[in-house]
Amino acid sequence: MDALRSDQASTLRPHPLHLEGEILEVAEGATCTIQTATGVLRAHRALSCLVWPEVGDRVLITMGLNDEAFVIAILERRATLPLRLVLPGEAAVEVDGGAGLKLRIDGPLTLGSRTHLSVDSPKVSIRSDRLTLIGARLRLIAREALASLRSSRLIGDLVEATAERLNLALSQSRRTVRDLDQVHAGSVEIRAEQVARLSSGTLLADARHLVKIDGEQIHLG
Repeated sequence: MDALRSDQASTLRPHPLHLEGEILEVAEGATCTIQTATGVLRAHRALSCLVWPEVGDRVLITMGLNDEAFVIAILERRATLPLRLVLPGEAAVEVDGGAGLKLRIDGPLTLGSRTHLSVDSPKVSIRSDRLTLIGARLRLIAREALASLRSSRLIGDLVEATAERLNLALSQSRRTVRDLDQVHAGSVEIRAEQVARLSSGTLLADARHLVKIDGEQIHLG
């Protein structure tokens, strides 16, 4: 700011002036046209006034010693418009002392970003009666994953799983394949404690070198 000339000192008021008014127009950059008791004036949104002004809002204005006007508070909103908190530029919200931060609302809560949304924490807990994840691509990277589910359903046009080792421990297992079921492996071993049954309209067993059937009784036909 340029230094004031000596002939301007007499035009300065000794104290800041506070006025109330109603917003007539909000221009780009939150520069407001405001109707006050002394006339219409233009004021900028103060840095500490996080509520974005809207037409019809009753606001508090302060005018400094150089007659520059700022909206420092939104006193009342008569219109049924949503309340928006707008932070200018890059911003960060921090809680000093590690006391924690809680955000609770009765209605829906939406977190959105045009580029990237990141959550960084040693531990993340999500508790919900119903959880829906929608994405064009999902990638999960973890050293260990544990899922305890009473009922689970996986529906997809294509499901691909790649693992170095896969262990399944189940009480019962049932699989239905509508068309073709193929298994390609170096070796396949199937063990059953009681009964192992293969049933088909046509059953083919083919081996390049050896076919061995061993049992106390063997019935064919």
